[in-house]
Amino acid sequence: MDLSPDFEDQLEGLTIEQRDYQINAVSEILEKLSEGSILLNYPYGTGKTIIALLSFFAIRQNNPNAKFLFTSAREAAGLRCRQALEMGKKFGFIDKLGYFYDPTGKGISLRQKSKMYAASTAIFAPITSLMNDYYEIITKLKINILENITMCVIDEATDVLARDMSGFRLSKYFEGLFKFREKGFAFPILAMSGTRDGQRAKAMLRLLGKDTTMMQRLDLSPYETVTKIHKIRREDYIKIDQQISAQITKPIEIIQKNLDANLSRLEIIKLSYSGILERLESLNNFPAKLNKYQVKDAEAKIELILAFRRLFKLSHARLLLLESTPGEFLKYIELDENKDIFRSIHEPSKELITYRVDLPRYENPEEKVTRALVHPKIYTAIDIIHEHLFRGAKVLLFTRYLALGSYLNRLLDNLGFPEVKYLSGQTTEDMRRIVLKNFDEGNVNVLIFTPLGGRGLNLEAADVVIHLDITTNIDDMIQRRERARGCIEYVLVLEETSEEGKIKDYQKLIDKDKGEEEVGEGEENQETEEEEEESKFVQSLKQHNGD
Repeated sequence: MDLSPDFEDQLEGLTIEQRDYQINAVSEILEKLSEGSILLNYPYGTGKTIIALLSFFAIRQNNPNAKFLFTSAREAAGLRCRQALEMGKKFGFIDKLGYFYDPTGKGISLRQKSKMYAASTAIFAPITSLMNDYYEIITKLKINILENITMCVIDEATDVLARDMSGFRLSKYFEGLFKFREKGFAFPILAMSGTRDGQRAKAMLRLLGKDTTMMQRLDLSPYETVTKIHKIRREDYIKIDQQISAQITKPIEIIQKNLDANLSRLEIIKLSYSGILERLESLNNFPAKLNKYQVKDAEAKIELILAFRRLFKLSHARLLLLESTPGEFLKYIELDENKDIFRSIHEPSKELITYRVDLPRYENPEEKVTRALVHPKIYTAIDIIHEHLFRGAKVLLFTRYLALGSYLNRLLDNLGFPEVKYLSGQTTEDMRRIVLKNFDEGNVNVLIFTPLGGRGLNLEAADVVIHLDITTNIDDMIQRRERARGCIEYVLVLEETSEEGKIKDYQKLIDKDKGEEEVGEGEENQETEEEEEESKFVQSLKQHNGD
């Protein structure tokens, strides 16, 4: 299938930034669709959604009866699909693609839903909504809404791997979609990702099917981003993190003794997040099978339950210490059911309360406000924001935690910082649109995001990006970076804590992109490596569960 001769002419009136590589990508997509599915692996911020919509348009020029699906694997799937739908309307595709529908199903009868699917030439729906509707309609009405589909777009395709990479089976929704294709309805899939991890790309190709080819343009980086790793030293945080790390060793040893002496820390953490506690509690007849392991008797069962519970609490406390507010951390370790576990670190943790910091007022930085319970990343970020606002810069700040983002927003407001806004997954779509427009026009100076608040945006108006947390999924760090490329980027790291290990892969990737030599990791003992892997796995699971 080739591009229509008048394809580019018809784009002239559309309000999009017409990059050559977008048009070239559409041409290549049409060429490869005849061979099967495609993994479009372009960097974040390069307009993959625009490419997908342009592909719809180009296919429909050749086939007026073509039907399309646009679905997303993200936890913010509904938001992503709404964004794509609004983009299509904004670009004028509504007249060319036909009827758009986001099937939330609220207040719509089953028969009405089936009629709307039949009338739609482009359906924008989260994968959960799409497949729930599919099973319900085909079961009750014997109507297959996925018949005669020309192409299915899977946005944020890296998340197809979220369960698979964590040792779980593939999401039942994608499992259902892929099985449907195997029954003779082999519509091609255009999966969109921006991963620079070769193993992830190969895993996605495997899941999408043997007929899938990859289109990759990781060389697209129009602007240079300057990255600064900003290390912060706080003795109390270092001491507490080390004590938590030391305590994790005991439950690990108990689990190894009862299940398998060769189990690594990472494998044990995986087990603790795979519903193993529920399965352990249901065991009655011994010896009993637990996954591929064996529990020999009731005494071993009790030991394992206590060890897994302790391990989860210690891992969660560490995350709160390093990446949430001091108040959230203290509240957690002081819960009645947690006091015994954390009694040895309770006294050192009081330093988090007694440690006081001076924060500058915006207009008069010499006039200080003294506050307790301020995370070191917070007061470091305030200093960076203050420095750059005075030179007229616009600042983006990312955090994974609602509590930390909300606290920083209130604190900057109290210190007199002008035009600070906060977007999270709880922000309404209308408010989000207004705030982003004001940021682009220069009426908002500081924009604070959680992952769901900042998903799928072009944020090139930013001059400075600050990461309060370090996502161990490198793709997420790259996504943040490339959505606001051409800026100064600060990554805040607490020295001599488990955070230092997380930054290594990101630093190596940055250096590789710049054409520099990869940073050597040096000699590290096995325990440190396993602690880093453990932290990576727990972080990826928290992220997968949303902020």
